Amino acid sequence: MKISLKPNYIKSSNLIFISAFLGLINFLISPEILSSKSGLKSGIIAILVVLILALLIRFEITWTKYVLLVLIILGMNALPPVIKYELAHHPLNGIILILQSIVQLYAAFLLFFWQV
Repeated sequence: MKISLKPNYIKSSNLIFISAFLGLINFLISPEILSSKSGLKSGIIAILVVLILALLIRFEITWTKYVLLVLIILGMNALPPVIKYELAHHPLNGIILILQSIVQLYAAFLLFFWQV
């Protein structure tokens, strides 16, 4: 069994997998996503991108943390109105979205700042 020289990559990968699982739950309970074909396609693509990022981080591919950082920065710009809408119309989806964002931020924090 291979022992990782960068244990934070494994922790971060686990957190990104948790984020993908939260995204899948959010995807399945969201009535608006499941009712449109474009929403369905974009939801599936988003979950697949997160899973691929988690796998790349698991294999300690270092450039992946920069891709994750760019995606988080782009996502944070659009996040406040989405959270406001979701909390007003679908509170459970809004809470899951907030949890998902926190998990992703912590995963990125592990990759950049807690090098062992």
